Amino acid sequence: MIRKAASAVVDLLYPVRCAGCGRFGMVLCPNCLARLVPATGPGRCGFCSAEWDGEGNCPRCFHMHGLEGVRAVYEMSGAARSLVHALKYHHYRAVAPAMGAMMSGISEGLAIDRYFAVPLHRSRIKERGFNQSELLLAEADWRPNGAGLIRNRKTDRQVGQHLGERRSNVAGAFTYTGPRLEGQTVALVDDVVTTGATVSECAAVLKDAGARAVWGLAFARASYHPETAEPIED
Repeated sequence: MIRKAASAVVDLLYPVRCAGCGRFGMVLCPNCLARLVPATGPGRCGFCSAEWDGEGNCPRCFHMHGLEGVRAVYEMSGAARSLVHALKYHHYRAVAPAMGAMMSGISEGLAIDRYFAVPLHRSRIKERGFNQSELLLAEADWRPNGAGLIRNRKTDRQVGQHLGERRSNVAGAFTYTGPRLEGQTVALVDDVVTTGATVSECAAVLKDAGARAVWGLAFARASYHPETAEPIED
């Protein structure tokens, strides 16, 4: 009864609103849900899930290393971007169950042995109060059995950085201290994959620990322009 009363008070003070348009009563209304752009199927890169109408893999894949591929649910635009930003920057944790449920099917057929949330530095967790990737992993109903991957160095925020800056920013930032992963297929779970610099760096660490294959799994894929000299937003 106490929990129900507390929940009612929270709902009264902080009513649920659509992350896309602000409509009350749900975290994502039917109209915004219908406008989400899938990151699978025709017009997407078969390796990294980015927008691509050409043959083979898209040019963005050339910068990803140590990965078997990246699977994402939606393009990082519109309501999908709003959901990612609501969770990560506005601490709107109510969107996590819906986002995790949407992600749950993207690991189908991969025979994942262990799932790892892309780690945050302890200072970032203290600032934000949670790791959004851990929330999504749990809400996707995947087994949270990947322990030991840590971010050992605080890195700069990557929004607005060029590809090279992002790669330099995360170089050497991760360490694995868990049990050996000999012959295992593992997954790295994150809210969004943009250049792939972070998941590639994590993949290299897990491969050094014996992982046979590493997949990137994300809610959103940011299809940045592969030839632009502009800083990359996500």
